[in-house]
Amino acid sequence: MNAGTLARKAVKAAVFPGGVVTRRRPGDAVILLYHRVGAGRREIDLPRSSFARQARALAASGHVRTLDGALDPRGTGGVVVTFDDGSADFHQHVLPILAEHRLPALLYLATGAVTDAPRDEAITWSQLGEAVATGLVEVGAHTHGHTDLSRASYAEAEEEMRRCKDLIEDRLGVACRHFAYPWAVGSPEADRAARDLFRTAALSAWRTNRRGRTDLHRLGRTPVLRSDGPRFFRAKVRGMLDGEALAYRVLRRGPWGRS
Repeated sequence: MNAGTLARKAVKAAVFPGGVVTRRRPGDAVILLYHRVGAGRREIDLPRSSFARQARALAASGHVRTLDGALDPRGTGGVVVTFDDGSADFHQHVLPILAEHRLPALLYLATGAVTDAPRDEAITWSQLGEAVATGLVEVGAHTHGHTDLSRASYAEAEEEMRRCKDLIEDRLGVACRHFAYPWAVGSPEADRAARDLFRTAALSAWRTNRRGRTDLHRLGRTPVLRSDGPRFFRAKVRGMLDGEALAYRVLRRGPWGRS
């Protein structure tokens, strides 16, 4: 275990007691944020075995819902599984595990990297079609070029969002109703564009969505990280590690970086 991992675990342990206040209550929604599985060594890249173990625990809990189901004001809330970007490992590693446990998931797709034929780390449109055909995977938008919208004008944001949305709907034949901001940042004009185009938008990191107090276009998500381990993963599912955001605010960057 390297120094960086130890430091991250120390931060989680320090903020864990505050989870008594932030924990998920009936009607609240915790939206888990994943990136890659079975590839890479970054903090946001999980070993396949870790995701398989987490999926097993999530299925056993009985709390996993679709995004619409978890946000239904008449429902009991729950836990939502979401992925960002869309790379080949989603089809290779994630989809079989979702199918094994019958877990619904929402993939926020950056369409600029999608190909028509298999190529290195890129997912293909046919593989995405297979994922949608399972009935478990819904595809949302993540801009076309995985674009930083923190300073975007309305026209710039609307173009990126609409291009992504239109490609998903045209190529997959499904409605694209949900959006997630790359790097969890967006300008006021991007916010306006998202409200015009989508039913929901995910913006904030490390925030449990409270029943009756959630702006559907500023949803909070909880990043699942390599350094979590079983203990802190369980805490995140319960909404008990929202305070982890403080460390990354001090660093002025998220764990995903901007490579």
